[in-house]
Amino acid sequence: MKRRLWKRWVKPALALALAVCMLQGAGAGEVLAASLTELQQEQERLEQEQEANDVKLAELKADQTKQQEYKDALDAQMQNLQGQIDGLNAQINSLDASIEEKNAAIAEKQQSIDEDVETLKQRLCAIYMMGDASTLEILLQSESVIDMAQKVELLNIITEHDTKLIAQLTADMEAIADEKVEIEAEKEQVALARSELEAKGTELAAVQAEAERVLAELNQNVAEVQAESERIAQEKAQASAEIDQWWKDYYAQLAAQNNSSSGGSSSSLGSGGYVSTGNFNWPVPGFTNISCGYSSGHKAIDISGGGRNMYGAAIVAADSGKVVTATYHYSYGNYVMIDHGGGYSTLYAHASSLAVSVGQTVTKGQTIAYVGSTGNSTGNHLHFEVRVNGVRKNPFNWFS
Repeated sequence: MKRRLWKRWVKPALALALAVCMLQGAGAGEVLAASLTELQQEQERLEQEQEANDVKLAELKADQTKQQEYKDALDAQMQNLQGQIDGLNAQINSLDASIEEKNAAIAEKQQSIDEDVETLKQRLCAIYMMGDASTLEILLQSESVIDMAQKVELLNIITEHDTKLIAQLTADMEAIADEKVEIEAEKEQVALARSELEAKGTELAAVQAEAERVLAELNQNVAEVQAESERIAQEKAQASAEIDQWWKDYYAQLAAQNNSSSGGSSSSLGSGGYVSTGNFNWPVPGFTNISCGYSSGHKAIDISGGGRNMYGAAIVAADSGKVVTATYHYSYGNYVMIDHGGGYSTLYAHASSLAVSVGQTVTKGQTIAYVGSTGNSTGNHLHFEVRVNGVRKNPFNWFS
């Protein structure tokens, strides 16, 4: 960087030294054009570098946006998947609770069955132990045949009741056991579904991680390209400042040379001997609409048609002088620069074509170019600059 800047400054300095020496030869205009071209070429190189960098940045940002959208979609899928897994976990917990309830109900039925069976056993054992005596005892204690029959029937009913009760309890227990089997089967299905979702979750997490890696890489690339844009912008600003400084030095050297050759007079070799008073004509007769005024970011005025087609309209010299630049520039497009003497110069940019050449002497109001939209322009207009000792000033300060 330092070496590049050193070259930028040394070459103009050598050109200025030559300008001081060349009084009547090729002239200050030719020397100016040659050395100014080098600075402008560097400026154009930076502009092209910035354009390429801007394209790269735009592509990266587009990729970044798409990748972010992709990652957001994956995050939404993962969130939805996790919600399903949580739902299945809750379902499994509910089924586990149901299974516990069925186990408790089965245990309770089993206990009742065990108790009723034990009671029945005791009763049957008692009847068995009594044998026929029991029947005889029932007959002897009976008041009548009917009473005896009722007592025998009662014994049978009791036995049958216990038997039926046990059978019912057994049936209930079997039904509960069947329900438990169904619940366990349902639990297995839910657990299987959960396992499948968890497997999908593992796969999705891997895709998520890769998406995050790619996004992080894109973010890093965007940051690097943005930093590169800032670097290029700084170099462009430096290049622009060097061109402005070149003009300042040029006019300072030229003024010194003029004073030396004329004994302190205010003549100007760079302007072909003409010395401007700063009283300028409007550069595009018939068109006065200002589409962009003078500001710190736009040190010129843009004169447009204001709705009228001004393509090909004549651009005239604001004052007499000598053409020091008449060429194409990546930003200015086709442009002309005139040295008017007295430290004044004017610049006319974005022309469709030029009507003068370097070194030519022009008079105030003479056609020097035609309105167009070449270079960095979005429509037909004239970009007009006024420079005083190389410093761009508000043109409206120099119109009569």
